[in-house]
Amino acid sequence: MAKRDATAEKNLAVVGAGEPPELQDPSNLWDSLQSVSISNAHLARNLIITARRRDPAHEAIDMLRTRMLQALNERGWTRIAITSPTDGCGKTFVASNLAISMARGESRRIMLMDMDLRNPSLSTVFGVSNPPNLRNYLAGYSLPEEYFLRVGQNLALGLNDVAEKNAAEVLLEKMTTEVLDEMQDLFQPDVVLYDLPSALPHDDVVAFLPQVDGVLLVVGGGISTAQDIRDVEQMLGSQTPLLAVVLNKAEGC
Repeated sequence: MAKRDATAEKNLAVVGAGEPPELQDPSNLWDSLQSVSISNAHLARNLIITARRRDPAHEAIDMLRTRMLQALNERGWTRIAITSPTDGCGKTFVASNLAISMARGESRRIMLMDMDLRNPSLSTVFGVSNPPNLRNYLAGYSLPEEYFLRVGQNLALGLNDVAEKNAAEVLLEKMTTEVLDEMQDLFQPDVVLYDLPSALPHDDVVAFLPQVDGVLLVVGGGISTAQDIRDVEQMLGSQTPLLAVVLNKAEGC
């Protein structure tokens, strides 16, 4: 298959250049996404505590949500990477719960994407079998309305269940940048949360930093060390702001 086939060309077309007027409205595109129903029982089994809000710990997530939304609004930022120094810190736990908490605002549109290409897990967390292929979407072979799934009115999921050995190379592709930029233009989301792999074992996070406005670092109690945090801060450098460091004791990422 050629790198840019007819579908890719359509996917990366400039909004408004010959498109029907109804497709230029982000609300119409958002409403066109396939809606999926997520079981609250399944979410509870996967520690998504912000769905039912019965676990008192959800209040800490809600506080993080409020502070993050205020910070993003002040800076005019929308694209946030969520990572951890090493595996086992609970980054996906934080990303999933934060996305659901943010999506409670009726006028807010939130997108959550599984960019941990080496070990994708959001489809399992949300109980979605055989999600649309992320690699095809990033390569420009799938339209956004074919790839993203909508939960309720305010949350869109970009899932994946195929591990990629050459993850950093995929993230460095020019087409990946173009597709994600187009996604921002088409959907005009209030916040995009990217669930990234852990930062220190590979160069995936470094490869993806140009795509985001800031980073939320999840550290694991009894897992992460002070040196781990310093190493991540050094890796980020001065180019990408570290929005917050979240201490989490959840098992698994």
